[in-house]
Amino acid sequence: MPARTHFLTCALALSVVLAAGATYAQQPPPPRPAAPPAPPPGAAPAPAPPAGEAPPAEAPSPTAGGAISPPGDSRGLTTEPEDEPEDWALLAPRSILAIPNVVLQVVFWPIQHGLRFTERHHIIEEVQDILYNDARTAGIVPSFSFLSSQGPTVGVQAFHDDLGGHEEKAHIDAKFGGRFTQAYEVAFEADRFLGSPWWVETLTRYEVQPRLLFEGYGDDAPELDTGVNLGPRDGAVETKFRQRRALLLGGVGYTFGKPGSEFKLGGVGVWNSREFGETDSDDVSIEEVYDTSQLVGFSDTVKTLELGGRAILDTRDHKGATGSGVYIEVFGGAVPRFDEYSYGHFGGEATVYIDLFRGTRVLVLRAVNEAVGFAPDEDIPFSDLPRLGGPNRLRGFDLDRFRDRVTAVGTVEYHYPIHEYLAGALFIDAGRPAPSYEKLFEMDKWRLGGGGGFIIRSKKTVLFSLDVAYGDGINVYFTTDPLRAFSGRNEQL
Repeated sequence: MPARTHFLTCALALSVVLAAGATYAQQPPPPRPAAPPAPPPGAAPAPAPPAGEAPPAEAPSPTAGGAISPPGDSRGLTTEPEDEPEDWALLAPRSILAIPNVVLQVVFWPIQHGLRFTERHHIIEEVQDILYNDARTAGIVPSFSFLSSQGPTVGVQAFHDDLGGHEEKAHIDAKFGGRFTQAYEVAFEADRFLGSPWWVETLTRYEVQPRLLFEGYGDDAPELDTGVNLGPRDGAVETKFRQRRALLLGGVGYTFGKPGSEFKLGGVGVWNSREFGETDSDDVSIEEVYDTSQLVGFSDTVKTLELGGRAILDTRDHKGATGSGVYIEVFGGAVPRFDEYSYGHFGGEATVYIDLFRGTRVLVLRAVNEAVGFAPDEDIPFSDLPRLGGPNRLRGFDLDRFRDRVTAVGTVEYHYPIHEYLAGALFIDAGRPAPSYEKLFEMDKWRLGGGGGFIIRSKKTVLFSLDVAYGDGINVYFTTDPLRAFSGRNEQL
């Protein structure tokens, strides 16, 4: 289940934060402390220093014209110290870094001061009083997300984060706009159900997505402006299609250990029903360019039941503001021939957090792989091929820009502190889709995307992130945890 509840509150507060930055800065500076009062008449003067000791040094006095004496004079220096060779050696890098340093100061200035303004006036607490219950475990809150390739999505969510007294979480939400014409979801999740070591997960979802992206299979096909009756590997043309989907998910498993050293093992079942058609938008529709009869399942209602297992190792010190640890998730399963389709589906991700300085400056290394196989192409619906692009996999590219039987992504990311709840991030993603593992490791074909952003987080959870990335264009993502490749897997399945 994505981190959402506190994110929604902080999203409201953030708008106030950024607007408040300038207001805070315009406030007059605090008055200087008054000089210490003179001793009352008749009081004993300050004791003189013992014999043989020099009196304490006085502050340098202004020279004629009001200037302060040079620092060297106060130290008894007759000549100014000469420049050291290393000063000249550092001149060039200091000059180069001066420009980005000024830019970062300008960018962070309203954010830092806005956060201080928020703390001083208790804005987050005021918003929580309105939207949450007194225990801060339940509420009804607005939601918002943004993908530059899809536009803004807004909605509302009712949730409870402690149904059974052991952090059992449930929510009902509705979303509209952007990726969705409409989307509704009811979900329940418990890491330790009723205090036991058993984890439980259920989800029911219905959605209509009016303009999903399709640009063929793989990344070897030439990029074209248009085409007619193309096969999925003949060319890459930006087209859109509509999808209507119903999803049911259920999972149960056992948790070993405790937070900071957990291992989860269990099974998951997912039932999907999908219908496809031409887009309702003004974009180029998929059937205008591609021969949809070559896209497995496009002309049918695709119904699949996937049964599989999942294992998670989590040693992160904190699940939100992570300073060190690892997160490893692997899954594998199969789609039996419930309808016309049957194939295997497996994958995994491994993320390592390396503490560079007291848990505040962190280097993150991540590797992700997902694949379908053990079946011919005609048994695998085009919608079930693993995909790349978007906020979780290969930032810098549009959502679902690439799809094929095998995908892989690697990430190098650096986190640095700005505020207690705000961190900056710089990242580089590299990834590739391929028809097989042999083709996957042709390293000269990998795509690169990089950028930076901000992460709003608490110790317990990543509330949301704002990333700006460049790959085949500039993309902006306002969403939840981008480092969890399978955090939105329930939506992707």
